[in-house]
Amino acid sequence: MLIGQQQPLTIAATVLNPATIKAVLGSRSYNLTGWRILDRWAFNDPQKLRALEAQDKDKFSLLSRLLEQQTTEHEVLTSEFSISQRQNGMTEHEILAASEIKTEL
Repeated sequence: MLIGQQQPLTIAATVLNPATIKAVLGSRSYNLTGWRILDRWAFNDPQKLRALEAQDKDKFSLLSRLLEQQTTEHEVLTSEFSISQRQNGMTEHEILAASEIKTEL
């Protein structure tokens, strides 16, 4: 578990190639949610993330998987259920778990 605030993609930048980080930052498709997901994946399973990055030259597998995860988590975390659960003190991670959203790569 990470404690404190971190700049987005700090962890991912230590695991992934600079070109991948640049592609994520340069695309309007990804936002803070996606950046946090990429950092979480880099922290929890850096070897698996590197392997996904290496699967293809244009990084399509990694970037499409990230976009899919970002969309899923965003939909869940902005739902009425999520908003009510946050008011009751649940964290984002707890809400995703309660919604049976797989957060690992």
